[in-house]
Amino acid sequence: MVPQRADGWYVSYGLIAANVVVFIVGTAMGDSIYGRNAGDGLIVEAATWGPAIDALDEWWRVLTGGFLHHGLFHLAVNMFSLYVLGLVVERSIGRVPFAAVYLSSLVSGSFGALIETPNSLVAGASGAIFGLMGALAALSLAQGVGLFQTPIGPILAINLVISLTVSSVSLGGHVGGFVGGFLVGAAAAQAIRRQQHTATAPLLAALAVAAVSFAGSLWAASRWVEGY
Repeated sequence: MVPQRADGWYVSYGLIAANVVVFIVGTAMGDSIYGRNAGDGLIVEAATWGPAIDALDEWWRVLTGGFLHHGLFHLAVNMFSLYVLGLVVERSIGRVPFAAVYLSSLVSGSFGALIETPNSLVAGASGAIFGLMGALAALSLAQGVGLFQTPIGPILAINLVISLTVSSVSLGGHVGGFVGGFLVGAAAAQAIRRQQHTATAPLLAALAVAAVSFAGSLWAASRWVEGY
């Protein structure tokens, strides 16, 4: 059956709170609120970084990097995007499928980032947020609605231009997140169209995307170059 949303607590709010708390902890540990690089701090200890994942077996960086941010502006932009896009996706497909989209997109975003720049410290929720865009694109296309007939088309185009032109932005992370979110969103859209249990299909799709992306991340991390 199609999920019927009621007013109340949203997973989106919990994710925003988690990102803010992690940012506060990070600044207390030495991260800069202005986004400047530091020799220590939570970003150095937990961002997605090929050498640490490969040489030190810190596989959990594939996940934790998606909850860290390079400064207050980076956090504010991503949390506003999560607030706007997150509530739309969560209201459309329900809490559990939404969480599945977000978390699997976070992992697929890390995979994309590690393919592009395995030597870079990558942090930010933008991979998961691009996954929300991918899910919205899949939902729109499943309903026969073109991307540029909705706000998602222009938003995606603008973010793609930014990803291609701003050197500090991880294009691989954005593309990886979008692809992961699109795949899980497509599974959710098909479940809704067939009036099946709406959580099962996206959960299975999310597990598949996360598993492949995690394995791919370990491989991509092994491509780091010493002394780069």
